[in-house]
Amino acid sequence: MKSTSQFSFSRVLNKWEIVIIVASSEYSSHMRYLAIIIACLCLFLLPLQLIKKNPTSPELQTISTNACPISIQVEGIAEPLELEDYIVGVVSAEMPSSFHVEALKAQAIAARTFALKTTNYGETPIKPTVSHQAFIPKEKQANNERVIQAVKDTESQILSYQNQLITAMFFSTSNGATESAENYSGFEIPYLTSTESIGDSISPKFQQQQTYTLSEWNKAFGFVWSAEQLQSIVLEENESKRIQTMKTNQHKWTGREVREILKLPSTDFDISIDEELITVTTKGYGHGVGMSQYGANAMANEGKKAEDILFHYYQQTEIKNFQTLHSACLK
Repeated sequence: MKSTSQFSFSRVLNKWEIVIIVASSEYSSHMRYLAIIIACLCLFLLPLQLIKKNPTSPELQTISTNACPISIQVEGIAEPLELEDYIVGVVSAEMPSSFHVEALKAQAIAARTFALKTTNYGETPIKPTVSHQAFIPKEKQANNERVIQAVKDTESQILSYQNQLITAMFFSTSNGATESAENYSGFEIPYLTSTESIGDSISPKFQQQQTYTLSEWNKAFGFVWSAEQLQSIVLEENESKRIQTMKTNQHKWTGREVREILKLPSTDFDISIDEELITVTTKGYGHGVGMSQYGANAMANEGKKAEDILFHYYQQTEIKNFQTLHSACLK
């Protein structure tokens, strides 16, 4: 009996051990699965938390200009203007408020870059004309809520090349391509090269004609043209289809010089002569270097963002906050 009893107890004990072992095994298996699930959730949620804390790269985060205030002195205006208020006035003057918001943003960034470079971060005055940038004072601005929003959305952002502010030239309407800085001024600038600009043909300034009498023509050039000279005119185009040089049997001018002499809208021009009337037909409006405003609007209407527009017209550049470049902001 004793032996049977011990055997029975031993069998019972072995059964419980098996049950415990099996239960323990199942519990460990569940725990392993639970641990795997928790680890996966952590791996998934951690990047989201990092994105939440840092939605954009540090350089592109908007830094309040209060941290490094810049004032712009506009010639003819008594009090200096806070940078962003000045940019609202420039965009209001330079681009129709009806343009796509992404085009307005691109204009704001280009205008801010141009202003800071021209004034050396507010150290010198700037003209409120197209010789620098057009500008409309606040009291004369109207229906510019979209402009204000575009400036706010791009606060502090500028274009740089090799950590320097670029010369952010812009103009109204291209002839289908932009002009290179080298053709315009004789100086090569890597980010101001000729590039395609589509959509400009919808601009009301895309094609124009100006007619001169022979006396008006002579007065503009400062000497009397003979019939032979008029018939000897030769126009030489560059890669952007603008006139690089105009020659006669006795004289030679650059296309830019002819544009200034005749006050033409563009250096893309053609000349026709009918007796004593000279007709000049032009395509485009402005110097043609940098960003075309109508081209920018066409790109925006096709779904391009402000940065796409800017990188198309100012190649090899970067968008940064000006505080990352200005030494006074880094102290």
